[in-house]
Amino acid sequence: MKRVLITGANRGIGRALAKEYSRQGWEVCATARRPETLDGLAGISPLMLDVCDDASVLAARASLGWDRLDVLINNAAIFPGEGNEDFTNLDLAWFRDAFDCNVLGPARVIKAFLPLLQNSPGARIVNISSGAGSLSEKEDSLYYPYSVSKAALNMLTRGLAAEFREIIVTALSPGWVQTEMGGDNAPLTPRESAQSLFRTIAALTPEQSGRFLGRDGEPYAW
Repeated sequence: MKRVLITGANRGIGRALAKEYSRQGWEVCATARRPETLDGLAGISPLMLDVCDDASVLAARASLGWDRLDVLINNAAIFPGEGNEDFTNLDLAWFRDAFDCNVLGPARVIKAFLPLLQNSPGARIVNISSGAGSLSEKEDSLYYPYSVSKAALNMLTRGLAAEFREIIVTALSPGWVQTEMGGDNAPLTPRESAQSLFRTIAALTPEQSGRFLGRDGEPYAW
């Protein structure tokens, strides 16, 4: 049975991904800062993991009990502020918070679980990114901390893909999704996004390692 670990699986896209992988017959480890928020995920192993806390990540790794990990999905992220603040009204601490969760968080998790990924032929690391992290498509002044952190996550993806060539490492944009972050006006439900992401992750090839892709596998502009 294939194994996947998903961070930030207590709601939104992460929760939908956990359900989709379980439906597809995978062994799923769903993580969150508060494992009680993972209630209702039948057949899924809940695990406490705070991506912003080194000790929490290491404790999760020690307690998992797996000798192999086939797919790691770094989904946990935060969106500081409302997103429409102009630069002069930004709380600069939001940049620190966004980087700690959205960039250092995936780095912490990858570093801790890398040995398990290296035990799986064809392992995949998927960093859930965003169109807001595209440099070439940036034509507004919205989402400063969030978009800067996602651009940095894309660069982390590139570096990891160059170093660990035996693992497929990609950044995937889930699209505009009806989540707490995306809002009710988004065109996609979490389940629709998760189904597309599942198919794309399953079909990834070594040639796509280090790429920034949309949820259906189409190239996304850096």
